[in-house]
Amino acid sequence: MRNLFVALAVAGGLSTICSLSLQSPALAQQQQQNALASLPPALRAAVQSGSSSAVASAITTLSGGDATRSATLAAQTVAAAEQLLATNPQAAVQVAAATVEAVRSLPVQQSAPQQTQNVLTTAARIFVSPAATQVVPQQAANLAVATMTAAQSTNNSTVIATVAVNAVTAAERILTVNPAAAVQVAAVAVQTVQPQTVNGSAPSQALQVVTTAARIAVNPAAQQVAPTSVAQIATTAVQIATTPAVYQASPSAAIAVMANSYAAVSSQTVAAAAPTASTTVVTTLNQASTSSQLSQINTTNGAQVAAILANPTPTNPQQAQTGTGSTTTQTTQNQNTQNQNPVVPVTNQNTLSQASPS
Repeated sequence: MRNLFVALAVAGGLSTICSLSLQSPALAQQQQQNALASLPPALRAAVQSGSSSAVASAITTLSGGDATRSATLAAQTVAAAEQLLATNPQAAVQVAAATVEAVRSLPVQQSAPQQTQNVLTTAARIFVSPAATQVVPQQAANLAVATMTAAQSTNNSTVIATVAVNAVTAAERILTVNPAAAVQVAAVAVQTVQPQTVNGSAPSQALQVVTTAARIAVNPAAQQVAPTSVAQIATTAVQIATTPAVYQASPSAAIAVMANSYAAVSSQTVAAAAPTASTTVVTTLNQASTSSQLSQINTTNGAQVAAILANPTPTNPQQAQTGTGSTTTQTTQNQNTQNQNPVVPVTNQNTLSQASPS
Protein backbone atom coordinates (compact mmCIF):
# COMPACT_ATOMS: atom_id res chain seq x y z
CA MET A 1 0.00 0.00 0.00
CA ARG A 2 2.84 2.36 0.92
CA ASN A 3 4.45 1.73 -2.47
CA LEU A 4 1.15 2.57 -4.14
CA PHE A 5 0.99 5.92 -2.31
CA VAL A 6 4.58 6.71 -3.33
CA ALA A 7 3.84 5.83 -6.94
CA LEU A 8 0.75 8.01 -6.93
CA ALA A 9 2.68 10.90 -5.37
CA VAL A 10 5.45 10.63 -7.94
CA ALA A 11 2.94 10.42 -10.77
CA GLY A 12 1.12 13.43 -9.39
CA GLY A 13 4.36 15.38 -9.16
CA LEU A 14 5.31 14.50 -12.70
CA SER A 15 1.86 15.48 -13.87
CA THR A 16 2.22 18.87 -12.19
CA ILE A 17 5.66 19.42 -13.70
CA CYS A 18 4.43 18.47 -17.16
CA SER A 19 1.43 20.71 -16.72
CA LEU A 20 3.64 23.66 -15.74
CA SER A 21 6.00 23.05 -18.65
CA LEU A 22 3.08 22.96 -21.03
CA GLN A 23 1.62 26.12 -19.55
CA SER A 24 4.85 28.13 -19.81
CA PRO A 25 4.61 28.98 -23.53
CA ALA A 26 0.92 29.76 -23.13
CA LEU A 27 1.66 31.97 -20.14
CA ALA A 28 4.36 33.83 -22.07
CA GLN A 29 1.96 34.35 -24.95
CA GLN A 30 -0.71 35.60 -22.57
CA GLN A 31 1.72 38.09 -21.01
CA GLN A 32 2.66 39.33 -24.46
CA GLN A 33 -0.97 39.75 -25.40
CA ASN A 34 -1.69 41.61 -22.16
CA ALA A 35 1.22 43.99 -22.69
CA LEU A 36 0.10 44.71 -26.23
CA ALA A 37 -3.55 45.06 -25.24
CA SER A 38 -2.66 47.87 -22.83
CA LEU A 39 -1.39 50.00 -25.71
CA PRO A 40 -3.52 52.35 -27.81
CA PRO A 41 -4.48 50.68 -31.12
CA ALA A 42 -2.13 52.75 -33.28
CA LEU A 43 0.81 52.09 -31.00
CA ARG A 44 -0.10 48.41 -30.73
CA ALA A 45 -0.03 48.11 -34.51
CA ALA A 46 3.33 49.87 -34.65
CA VAL A 47 4.81 47.49 -32.06
CA GLN A 48 3.48 44.46 -33.92
CA SER A 49 5.12 45.75 -37.11
CA GLY A 50 8.49 45.71 -35.37
CA SER A 51 9.38 49.03 -36.97
CA SER A 52 11.33 51.48 -34.83
CA SER A 53 10.26 54.45 -36.93
CA ALA A 54 6.59 53.43 -36.78
CA VAL A 55 6.74 53.17 -32.99
CA ALA A 56 8.49 56.54 -32.68
CA SER A 57 5.90 58.17 -34.93
CA ALA A 58 3.02 56.66 -32.97
CA ILE A 59 4.42 57.83 -29.61
CA THR A 60 4.96 61.34 -30.98
CA THR A 61 1.44 61.53 -32.40
CA LEU A 62 -0.32 60.07 -29.37
CA SER A 63 1.60 62.17 -26.85
CA GLY A 64 0.63 65.38 -28.60
CA GLY A 65 3.75 67.11 -27.36
CA ASP A 66 3.06 66.27 -23.71
CA ALA A 67 6.36 65.12 -22.17
CA THR A 68 4.79 63.08 -19.39
CA ARG A 69 2.43 61.36 -21.79
CA SER A 70 5.35 60.55 -24.08
CA ALA A 71 7.29 58.95 -21.23
CA THR A 72 4.26 56.97 -20.09
CA LEU A 73 3.65 55.62 -23.58
CA ALA A 74 7.34 54.77 -23.93
CA ALA A 75 7.30 52.84 -20.65
CA GLN A 76 4.23 50.85 -21.69
CA THR A 77 5.74 50.18 -25.09
CA VAL A 78 9.11 48.96 -23.86
CA ALA A 79 7.28 46.58 -21.51
CA ALA A 80 5.55 45.13 -24.55
CA ALA A 81 8.89 44.98 -26.36
CA GLU A 82 10.36 42.87 -23.57
CA GLN A 83 7.53 40.39 -23.98
CA LEU A 84 8.48 40.08 -27.66
CA LEU A 85 11.99 38.82 -26.89
CA ALA A 86 11.06 35.14 -26.83
CA THR A 87 9.33 35.20 -30.21
CA ASN A 88 10.89 38.11 -32.12
CA PRO A 89 14.17 39.45 -30.68
CA GLN A 90 14.77 41.77 -33.62
CA ALA A 91 11.40 43.46 -33.18
CA ALA A 92 11.97 43.70 -29.42
CA VAL A 93 15.26 45.51 -29.91
CA GLN A 94 13.89 47.82 -32.60
CA VAL A 95 10.85 48.76 -30.52
CA ALA A 96 13.03 49.34 -27.46
CA ALA A 97 15.26 51.64 -29.49
CA ALA A 98 12.27 53.84 -30.30
CA THR A 99 11.27 54.06 -26.64
CA VAL A 100 14.79 55.05 -25.59
CA GLU A 101 14.73 57.80 -28.21
CA ALA A 102 11.41 58.99 -26.80
CA VAL A 103 12.91 59.61 -23.34
CA ARG A 104 16.21 61.13 -24.40
CA SER A 105 15.09 64.76 -24.18
CA LEU A 106 15.52 66.68 -20.94
CA PRO A 107 11.88 67.84 -20.79
CA VAL A 108 10.72 64.22 -20.81
CA GLN A 109 13.28 63.10 -18.24
CA GLN A 110 12.54 66.01 -15.93
CA SER A 111 8.76 65.66 -16.11
CA ALA A 112 8.69 61.87 -15.81
CA PRO A 113 11.87 60.57 -14.12
CA GLN A 114 10.34 57.27 -12.96
CA GLN A 115 8.95 56.39 -16.38
CA THR A 116 12.28 57.34 -17.93
CA GLN A 117 14.11 55.05 -15.52
CA ASN A 118 11.68 52.22 -16.34
CA VAL A 119 12.34 52.65 -20.06
CA LEU A 120 16.12 52.67 -19.68
CA THR A 121 16.36 49.71 -17.29
CA THR A 122 13.94 47.64 -19.36
CA ALA A 123 15.85 48.46 -22.54
CA ALA A 124 19.00 47.35 -20.72
CA ARG A 125 17.41 44.00 -19.90
CA ILE A 126 16.45 43.64 -23.55
CA PHE A 127 19.84 44.34 -25.10
CA VAL A 128 21.72 42.17 -22.60
CA SER A 129 19.41 39.18 -23.04
CA PRO A 130 20.87 36.12 -24.78
CA ALA A 131 18.02 36.31 -27.30
CA ALA A 132 19.18 39.76 -28.44
CA THR A 133 22.94 39.22 -28.27
CA GLN A 134 22.76 35.91 -30.12
CA VAL A 135 20.18 36.73 -32.79
CA VAL A 136 20.80 40.43 -33.48
CA PRO A 137 24.20 41.30 -31.95
CA GLN A 138 24.77 44.49 -33.95
CA GLN A 139 21.31 45.85 -33.16
CA ALA A 140 21.78 44.94 -29.50
CA ALA A 141 25.07 46.85 -29.49
CA ASN A 142 23.42 49.88 -31.07
CA LEU A 143 20.66 49.81 -28.46
CA ALA A 144 23.23 49.53 -25.69
CA VAL A 145 25.05 52.65 -26.87
CA ALA A 146 21.81 54.60 -27.30
CA THR A 147 20.59 53.59 -23.84
CA MET A 148 23.86 54.58 -22.18
CA THR A 149 23.76 57.94 -23.94
CA ALA A 150 20.22 58.56 -22.74
CA ALA A 151 21.06 57.38 -19.22
CA GLN A 152 23.94 59.82 -18.85
CA SER A 153 21.63 62.82 -19.17
CA THR A 154 19.45 61.63 -16.28
CA ASN A 155 22.15 62.41 -13.70
CA ASN A 156 20.95 59.31 -11.84
CA SER A 157 24.18 57.50 -10.97
CA THR A 158 22.44 54.21 -10.16
CA VAL A 159 20.63 54.10 -13.50
CA ILE A 160 23.77 55.17 -15.37
CA ALA A 161 25.95 52.53 -13.74
CA THR A 162 23.32 49.82 -14.09
CA VAL A 163 22.86 50.42 -17.80
CA ALA A 164 26.65 50.44 -18.26
CA VAL A 165 26.98 47.09 -16.46
CA ASN A 166 24.44 45.49 -18.76
CA ALA A 167 26.00 47.13 -21.79
CA VAL A 168 29.50 45.81 -21.16
CA THR A 169 28.06 42.38 -20.37
CA ALA A 170 26.30 42.43 -23.74
CA ALA A 171 29.58 43.51 -25.33
CA GLU A 172 31.42 40.50 -23.94
CA ARG A 173 28.67 38.20 -25.16
CA ILE A 174 29.01 39.41 -28.75
CA LEU A 175 32.80 39.61 -28.71
CA THR A 176 33.41 36.42 -30.67
CA VAL A 177 30.84 37.22 -33.37
CA ASN A 178 31.30 40.99 -33.67
CA PRO A 179 34.47 42.20 -31.94
CA ALA A 180 34.24 45.71 -33.44
CA ALA A 181 30.79 46.27 -31.93
CA ALA A 182 31.92 44.74 -28.64
CA VAL A 183 34.83 47.16 -28.37
CA GLN A 184 32.64 50.11 -29.25
CA VAL A 185 30.12 49.28 -26.53
CA ALA A 186 32.85 48.58 -23.97
CA ALA A 187 34.53 51.90 -24.71
CA VAL A 188 31.30 53.82 -24.20
CA ALA A 189 30.52 51.86 -21.02
CA VAL A 190 33.88 52.75 -19.48
CA GLN A 191 33.40 56.41 -20.38
CA THR A 192 29.92 56.27 -18.87
CA VAL A 193 31.20 55.28 -15.42
CA GLN A 194 34.33 57.44 -15.57
CA PRO A 195 32.87 60.53 -13.83
CA GLN A 196 33.48 60.48 -10.08
CA THR A 197 29.81 61.27 -9.56
CA VAL A 198 29.04 57.85 -11.01
CA ASN A 199 31.84 55.58 -9.79
CA GLY A 200 31.84 57.26 -6.39
CA SER A 201 28.13 56.63 -5.94
CA ALA A 202 28.09 53.16 -7.50
CA PRO A 203 31.63 51.78 -7.01
CA SER A 204 30.67 48.10 -7.20
CA GLN A 205 28.88 48.54 -10.50
CA ALA A 206 31.70 50.71 -11.86
CA LEU A 207 34.14 47.94 -10.99
CA GLN A 208 31.95 45.42 -12.80
CA VAL A 209 32.11 47.61 -15.89
CA VAL A 210 35.89 48.00 -15.96
CA THR A 211 36.49 44.36 -15.02
CA THR A 212 34.55 43.16 -18.04
CA ALA A 213 35.89 45.91 -20.30
CA ALA A 214 39.47 45.00 -19.40
CA ARG A 215 38.80 41.37 -20.31
CA ILE A 216 37.54 42.57 -23.68
CA ALA A 217 40.58 44.82 -24.13
CA VAL A 218 43.02 41.99 -23.57
CA ASN A 219 41.33 39.81 -26.20
CA PRO A 220 43.43 39.56 -29.40
CA ALA A 221 40.37 39.82 -31.65
CA ALA A 222 39.39 43.10 -30.03
CA GLN A 223 42.92 44.44 -30.34
CA GLN A 224 43.06 43.50 -34.00
CA VAL A 225 39.88 45.32 -35.07
CA ALA A 226 40.11 48.42 -32.87
CA PRO A 227 43.54 48.86 -31.25
CA THR A 228 43.14 52.58 -30.45
CA SER A 229 39.77 51.98 -28.79
CA VAL A 230 41.30 49.11 -26.81
CA ALA A 231 44.01 51.50 -25.63
CA GLN A 232 41.34 53.97 -24.54
CA ILE A 233 39.47 51.25 -22.65
CA ALA A 234 42.64 50.09 -20.89
CA THR A 235 43.88 53.52 -19.83
CA THR A 236 40.49 54.61 -18.52
CA ALA A 237 39.69 51.27 -16.88
CA VAL A 238 42.91 51.24 -14.87
CA GLN A 239 42.32 54.81 -13.71
CA ILE A 240 38.86 53.90 -12.45
CA ALA A 241 39.98 50.65 -10.82
CA THR A 242 42.71 52.42 -8.84
CA THR A 243 40.40 54.98 -7.25
CA PRO A 244 40.04 54.03 -3.56
CA ALA A 245 36.24 53.71 -3.55
CA VAL A 246 36.20 51.40 -6.57
CA TYR A 247 39.27 49.46 -5.48
CA GLN A 248 37.71 48.81 -2.08
CA ALA A 249 34.69 47.13 -3.68
CA SER A 250 36.93 44.18 -4.59
CA PRO A 251 40.75 44.53 -4.51
CA SER A 252 41.22 41.22 -6.35
CA ALA A 253 38.98 42.37 -9.21
CA ALA A 254 40.73 45.74 -9.31
CA ILE A 255 44.12 44.02 -9.54
CA ALA A 256 42.79 41.92 -12.43
CA VAL A 257 41.73 45.12 -14.20
CA MET A 258 45.24 46.51 -13.76
CA ALA A 259 46.86 43.34 -15.08
CA ASN A 260 44.61 43.05 -18.11
CA SER A 261 44.85 46.74 -18.92
CA TYR A 262 48.65 46.64 -18.80
CA ALA A 263 48.70 43.47 -20.89
CA ALA A 264 46.41 45.11 -23.47
CA VAL A 265 48.55 48.23 -23.97
CA SER A 266 51.72 46.13 -23.95
CA SER A 267 50.62 44.02 -26.92
CA GLN A 268 52.37 44.76 -30.18
CA THR A 269 49.13 45.58 -31.98
CA VAL A 270 47.95 48.16 -29.45
CA ALA A 271 51.41 49.59 -28.79
CA ALA A 272 51.87 50.24 -32.50
CA ALA A 273 48.52 52.04 -32.80
CA ALA A 274 48.69 53.92 -29.48
CA PRO A 275 52.32 54.14 -28.38
CA THR A 276 51.66 56.48 -25.43
CA ALA A 277 49.00 54.27 -23.85
CA SER A 278 51.56 52.03 -22.16
CA THR A 279 53.25 55.02 -20.55
CA THR A 280 49.91 56.28 -19.24
CA VAL A 281 49.00 52.91 -17.75
CA VAL A 282 52.46 52.45 -16.20
CA THR A 283 52.24 55.89 -14.59
CA THR A 284 48.86 55.03 -13.11
CA LEU A 285 50.13 51.68 -11.84
CA ASN A 286 53.21 53.24 -10.25
CA GLN A 287 50.99 55.72 -8.44
CA ALA A 288 48.71 52.89 -7.32
CA SER A 289 51.63 50.83 -6.01
CA THR A 290 52.68 53.61 -3.63
CA SER A 291 49.17 54.71 -2.64
CA SER A 292 48.74 54.59 1.13
CA GLN A 293 44.96 54.45 0.69
CA LEU A 294 45.11 51.34 -1.48
CA SER A 295 47.67 49.72 0.83
CA GLN A 296 45.34 50.25 3.77
CA ILE A 297 42.62 48.45 1.85
CA ASN A 298 44.93 45.68 0.63
CA THR A 299 48.28 45.23 2.40
CA THR A 300 49.74 43.30 -0.57
CA ASN A 301 48.72 45.95 -3.10
CA GLY A 302 52.27 47.21 -3.73
CA ALA A 303 53.65 43.73 -4.33
CA GLN A 304 50.79 42.78 -6.61
CA VAL A 305 51.15 45.89 -8.75
CA ALA A 306 54.92 45.34 -8.93
CA ALA A 307 54.29 41.81 -10.17
CA ILE A 308 52.02 43.17 -12.90
CA LEU A 309 54.69 45.60 -14.10
CA ALA A 310 57.28 42.82 -14.08
CA ASN A 311 55.17 40.48 -16.18
CA PRO A 312 52.86 42.17 -18.75
CA THR A 313 50.65 39.16 -19.43
CA PRO A 314 46.92 38.90 -18.78
CA THR A 315 45.82 37.33 -15.51
CA ASN A 316 43.11 35.44 -17.36
CA PRO A 317 44.22 34.26 -20.83
CA GLN A 318 41.25 34.40 -23.16
CA GLN A 319 39.40 31.21 -24.01
CA ALA A 320 36.56 31.65 -26.45
CA GLN A 321 33.28 30.06 -25.50
CA THR A 322 30.53 29.25 -27.92
CA GLY A 323 26.93 30.25 -27.51
CA THR A 324 27.14 33.59 -25.66
CA GLY A 325 30.12 35.25 -27.26
CA SER A 326 31.73 35.79 -23.85
CA THR A 327 35.43 35.23 -23.26
CA THR A 328 36.37 34.22 -19.76
CA THR A 329 38.43 31.66 -17.90
CA GLN A 330 37.56 29.60 -14.89
CA THR A 331 39.57 31.93 -12.64
CA THR A 332 37.70 34.94 -13.87
CA GLN A 333 34.37 33.17 -13.57
CA ASN A 334 35.11 32.34 -9.96
CA GLN A 335 36.05 35.94 -9.16
CA ASN A 336 33.49 37.74 -11.27
CA THR A 337 30.40 35.63 -11.75
CA GLN A 338 28.33 38.78 -11.40
CA ASN A 339 29.33 39.84 -14.90
CA GLN A 340 27.57 36.98 -16.61
CA ASN A 341 23.96 38.05 -16.22
CA PRO A 342 23.45 41.18 -14.14
CA VAL A 343 20.03 41.91 -12.72
CA VAL A 344 18.88 45.49 -13.11
CA PRO A 345 18.65 46.91 -9.58
CA VAL A 346 16.81 49.99 -8.41
CA THR A 347 19.20 50.94 -5.61
CA ASN A 348 22.95 51.05 -5.13
CA GLN A 349 24.63 47.91 -3.92
CA ASN A 350 27.61 47.75 -1.58
CA THR A 351 29.03 44.60 -3.08
CA LEU A 352 29.42 43.20 -6.54
CA SER A 353 26.04 41.81 -7.54
CA GLN A 354 25.85 38.08 -8.02
CA ALA A 355 23.79 36.26 -10.59
CA SER A 356 23.84 32.91 -12.26
CA PRO A 357 25.24 32.74 -15.76
CA SER A 358 22.67 32.30 -18.48
